[in-house]
Amino acid sequence: MEHILIVDDNVTNLKFAEQSLKPHYKVTLLTSAVQTMKFLLKNTPDLILLDIKMPGINGYEILNTIKSIDRLSKIPVIFLTAVNDTESELKCLKLGAVDFIGKPFIPELMLSRIKIHLELASYRKNLETLVREKTETIENLQDSMVIGLAELVECRDGETGGHIKRTAKYLEILVYAMSEADLYSDILTDEYIRNIIRSAPLHDIGKIGISDSILLKQGNYDEAERDYMKQHTTLGGMALQKLIDATDDESFLYVAKDMALCHHEKWDGTGYPSGLSKYSIPLCARIMAIADVYDALTSERPYKKPFTHEKAAEIIIDSAGTHFEPCIVDVFRSISSTFSKISQLYNQKLEAME
Repeated sequence: MEHILIVDDNVTNLKFAEQSLKPHYKVTLLTSAVQTMKFLLKNTPDLILLDIKMPGINGYEILNTIKSIDRLSKIPVIFLTAVNDTESELKCLKLGAVDFIGKPFIPELMLSRIKIHLELASYRKNLETLVREKTETIENLQDSMVIGLAELVECRDGETGGHIKRTAKYLEILVYAMSEADLYSDILTDEYIRNIIRSAPLHDIGKIGISDSILLKQGNYDEAERDYMKQHTTLGGMALQKLIDATDDESFLYVAKDMALCHHEKWDGTGYPSGLSKYSIPLCARIMAIADVYDALTSERPYKKPFTHEKAAEIIIDSAGTHFEPCIVDVFRSISSTFSKISQLYNQKLEAME
């Protein structure tokens, strides 16, 4: 049974409204703002009938408080008023009330309006659920396509060791640790964190434009080859910009572009492709830089053996202020043992597959 909260300092009005509504709804009666807010701390009614003029805190102020609390903000509020003027009606609606009912109450009219607004609230809730489910379906499809494309690049690179999955996991651990440390709290919103994690598999997408003779070379690159290989950052940025241009508003692609283009930039300005330094490097790229380098150091290549976790962590910590942003390195230092566990886990999975 749907739950109606009625707030009015006039007990006679409350009893009359209760008599009309109780056969159809669960009804709670309150006479003051203090009682109302205490009740709403623990309860979420389906609709509120709220008197405008009450001693102390009036109905307008109560509604402002209700609308400021996320859990309560979508509850339909109908004002009860004996005042019959346009100014009061406009104020009710501007504050977020869905309707108003004049006193004295006409039971049939009151029941009809309550029924309409409960139905509208139900439709809105169902629509929001449907939109959320469709959005999740689309995002899951996008994520699957991102992973598939990233793994295609990884296969071309001869990378069977899961570089994409490892770096994505390192980045996820690091960005959540930064959030917990209250670092860049103005940037690391829930949406940005979600976007940076979704974008991580695309950081090396530009390698798809690098020729096999360079990409699959077994030894060290000479200077010309190294310069050519560096183009994977600009190629990745260009490819993702084309995707951005072809879509309406996929914010995670903007993050992916920044990450692909700038994850080889260095804090001191000696990186590539643009020689950016410090805060001119996008935050997502500054975070990915640590994840990417840690994985490169701890992974085996045809031309090198993997470094131990301890050695890789030492190199990263020593590179604070040159290659990496110092405060992000501080967070890495505090959770580096988790990086080691992730590395060991993926290596065990790889050995099992072999």
